Amino acid sequence: MSDPWTRFFEREAQGLSFRKALEALLLELEDADADLLALLQREGRAAWLVALAAREGRALFVGSPLSGTVTALALQGFAVELGADADGREARFAAFRAREQTPGRVRVVAEPGQGYALIVLEDGPPGFPEALSMLEQRLAPEGELVLVVDNRLGYKRSLGRKGEFHVASPLEFARSLFGRDPYPRTLRGWRQLIEGGRVRSVEAFALYPHRLDFSHVVALDEPFPALTIGPMEKKNRAKLAGKALGLFPVLAPSFALVARLGERPAARIERVLGALAEKLGERQPIAEAIVATRGNSAVVHTREGAAWTLHVPLAPKNIPQTERHLRTLGEVRARFPGFPVPEPLFFGTLEGLTFSCERRLPGWTAPQACGDQPRIARMLGQVAELMPKLVVRAPRPFDEADFEAQIAARFRLVIEHAAVPATIAKLERMLTEARAKFLGAQLPLVFYHADLRAKHVQVDAQGNVLGILDWGTAEPEGLPYFDLLHLVVHEVKQEHGLSAGAAWRRLLARELRDYERECLERYCAAVGLAPEVARAIEAIYPVLVAAMAEKNWDYSRPRWLHRQFALA
Repeated sequence: MSDPWTRFFEREAQGLSFRKALEALLLELEDADADLLALLQREGRAAWLVALAAREGRALFVGSPLSGTVTALALQGFAVELGADADGREARFAAFRAREQTPGRVRVVAEPGQGYALIVLEDGPPGFPEALSMLEQRLAPEGELVLVVDNRLGYKRSLGRKGEFHVASPLEFARSLFGRDPYPRTLRGWRQLIEGGRVRSVEAFALYPHRLDFSHVVALDEPFPALTIGPMEKKNRAKLAGKALGLFPVLAPSFALVARLGERPAARIERVLGALAEKLGERQPIAEAIVATRGNSAVVHTREGAAWTLHVPLAPKNIPQTERHLRTLGEVRARFPGFPVPEPLFFGTLEGLTFSCERRLPGWTAPQACGDQPRIARMLGQVAELMPKLVVRAPRPFDEADFEAQIAARFRLVIEHAAVPATIAKLERMLTEARAKFLGAQLPLVFYHADLRAKHVQVDAQGNVLGILDWGTAEPEGLPYFDLLHLVVHEVKQEHGLSAGAAWRRLLARELRDYERECLERYCAAVGLAPEVARAIEAIYPVLVAAMAEKNWDYSRPRWLHRQFALA
């Protein structure tokens, strides 16, 4: 029997789309291999690209062709060249992906050329420092060389699964500190390795918490972009003490080092902010933070001038989603006056960078208050008062057309990707049960956020709601109650360290705090939703979550519903 990769390329030859072939491959790989491939493919790995000076031209990528960095570079202005891997499998995968996602922007070359505007070494090539010197020779005079590398003194490592890390024990850290290495893999050691020869300047960024799975791009030579330190982080005294003592550059697990043959020019993001300030007639700000999102965008928050938030799509599916987000902000402000969302300012391309821009709200996203019951209670109570403002159709009997649009179509989408036979059988039973509960029941319809979690709620220091963020998954009509329900389940999940399935079951059992239960009841009373109908929506909660994901993901995650909710 052929291996999964052989079958993947057989599907390519049969004319299947990259998405369909990839979804089949991920299902056939062992879970650990599929999880690692999914991490490698994340385009958010290239969030550092906004801090470069280069905006276009030829780019040479040295590393695994599976990397989503290749796609992000091609999407945001570069013509990317890849060297073939040992057996050609990974390069063929990248070529297949590029034909559909970034056509004409990626090619595999037998031998790298000369005069590159950008060379990216992701995780470093073998044969340092000779290989590095050879690559320097291939740079154009104004070119940039980016090394994405580990720090041997880093205190944690990605486990190859999203959001899962290993923190080194004291013994493990001592071994890394005193162990022998072919070259010194610390920030100082990497600098010494790169500097000299043709290189005239090196700019360092920490990729926090780890190069495989990071959320922040943190400047180590300048004050900004900085690591976001919110109220919850301020409770970690050891972390704050280490940062105050200047240990962050020493202990950060991974780096992106940008080597240049000349002095540091203006970064692309600086030029973008200048062009945007001129267009909007505002004072040019600086980039305070660069965040790599789970959704594979780079989010840039600004300060000292205009207060903006920029969303930079790094995956092809994110360009229309980013445009939808900004357009929806304007629609919500127009249709629902007084409902708090950021002011939309711009969507388009400046300095070769495609992005959206909105007015940045003050405060923090609500996860920074996780565990602080008074603040969370205030936040949930205010969201429960706000969400009824989004009703777009008054309560009326739920008919067959409503059931098909709002429930049956979502079930079919989820069943299509569920993969596990026992889960599919359970979903089919749930659909039959839902039909009996919903048909004829009195339900309104609402303007549907579809992904309302604490990180999409901006609050002040007391937990007062300042705005609802990130409308890229919004729909003009949807079931009531789900958005608030999703927020509460996520809050339970975060506070108690539970899986999504365990948090959902805890809600079904009504193992809730008084303020969590009260906010749900207050919402139902405001929109005229009977308790039995609310329970029916709670029963299909996993399907509504999965349907939102499948509608907006670029590919289905293998056995996601089974792994998250264990439906059977």
